[in-house]
Amino acid sequence: MRQERARRQAADLAPVIAELRVGGATTLQAIAAGLNERGIPTARGGSWTAVQVSRVLAWTA
Repeated sequence: MRQERARRQAADLAPVIAELRVGGATTLQAIAAGLNERGIPTARGGSWTAVQVSRVLAWTA
């Protein structure tokens, strides 16, 4: 169940992360900051960190 939820969230976030990258976000921390600035919560409702972004990217790879 958790894995399926993680896959869905990664798929939902992929276009946003791609947009952030096009906009110049080249590090995991920059992507996390962009997600936080857009008000996109993590799966647990918190703020994004570089580690969480790396995990989401692992699901989209």
